[in-house]
Amino acid sequence: MTKTSEILTDVMTRCVGVRTLSSARAVTRHYDAALRPAGLTITQFTLLIVIGALRPSSISEIGNWLSIERTSVTRNLKPLERRGLIERKPEGAQRMRPVALTVIGQQKLKESYPFWQAAQTEIETMLGESELEKALNALAKLRSVDESFFDFPS
Repeated sequence: MTKTSEILTDVMTRCVGVRTLSSARAVTRHYDAALRPAGLTITQFTLLIVIGALRPSSISEIGNWLSIERTSVTRNLKPLERRGLIERKPEGAQRMRPVALTVIGQQKLKESYPFWQAAQTEIETMLGESELEKALNALAKLRSVDESFFDFPS
């Protein structure tokens, strides 16, 4: 039988989940601090970017692109909609409601972009070009874990 201390040591030293969550929180805090003067969090900034770039036809499309559940997307969009940064268009085909940036949302993106650039440059400088490329490749591979989640044996 495995000792508790062995389990703790094994998970704390090897678990990709623990390290990914910890890293994600640290990176989120970094970007949140940088974007604070613009009045956005990195989650809100990312949603504005995705909405502006993809012109999604539904909340589900945003969730799929960001690997976030639909309910979390909805919850995170509400403050952006209240602030007039995005708008939900009238229901269209298949009961989908497209989401779009408003003029105010586009202005907010332009205002916050230099703050994002500064945060991004700090991370790029810290990692260096080679490590950044490796990190981005590793993150892309880790994202594919979600697609094979149900392949685990029972």
